[in-house]
Amino acid sequence: MVELANRKRLEIICDVELAEWLADEAEAAGITHFTIVPTLGGRGLHGRWHNDGIGGGGKCMFISVTSAERATKLIDRIGPMLTDYRIVMDISDVQVLRGDRF
Repeated sequence: MVELANRKRLEIICDVELAEWLADEAEAAGITHFTIVPTLGGRGLHGRWHNDGIGGGGKCMFISVTSAERATKLIDRIGPMLTDYRIVMDISDVQVLRGDRF
């Protein structure tokens, strides 16, 4: 039977302008594998929004699967920014194959 490893999946929605900063913070926390994808739109506390390519850059989603320790390090690093910059973060428990890669 294939052995599964327990990891954390991070999903962070933020303004596109913060994507590089978030990637740098993730790398500083030891997270070396992640994906940043554009979003089309959504609805949040401040109402509906959509990425129309006009004005601000819109929002993106940062996705990573990592160890609990590295997830905690990232939370500690960006936690103070969560309310100031309208960053939404969720964390879930996942099981992965090839746990040594995460």
